[in-house]
Amino acid sequence: MKSREGEFDPLIERARRGDGRAFEELALREERALYRHAARILGAGPDAEDVVQDAFLSAWRSIGSFEGNSFRAWLFRIVTNRALDRVRARRRRPELPLDPPADDEVTWAEPVAGGPDLADIAAGREAVAAVEEALRGVPEEQRAALLLRDIEGFAYEEIAIMTSVEVGTVKSRIHRARVAVRNALVSRGWRGSAG
Repeated sequence: MKSREGEFDPLIERARRGDGRAFEELALREERALYRHAARILGAGPDAEDVVQDAFLSAWRSIGSFEGNSFRAWLFRIVTNRALDRVRARRRRPELPLDPPADDEVTWAEPVAGGPDLADIAAGREAVAAVEEALRGVPEEQRAALLLRDIEGFAYEEIAIMTSVEVGTVKSRIHRARVAVRNALVSRGWRGSAG
């Protein structure tokens, strides 16, 4: 089997033959990226962790039939679909949090001499938080497509396969998501460091 770069990856072939250690090594390569992707769709926490673990279990069960070119894209497809399923399930059965968030539990680190300016770090974090908040308002299918393209770097054709829609639909979803994020940022008065 070929890896994402198109080179032969013996781990994929070993995993297809039932080698659990080979599959585990493949999974470990992508675990953090898959978790970040699930967390951007669902929010960080147990749901994102569960989705990734469910995806790995599903992938292990069906690895023998994997015939694609990109193992990574295949895993992202499984995680994306599981995360969107979880979002839909949440809508049917909304959950109330057990404990309110503790906003006052902030820890401060000492600045490092010669390190980056704290104002720059704060501005960067503020920008990330603003974009993440804007993304939460984007419909799930659009958000997933945008994340797969702009964060994970998948091609439109790969995203179309992952999400089982036409390439034109993928492009439309990504465009609509970008417009929605931009509009949400503008409506909240976000101008970034230039404003």
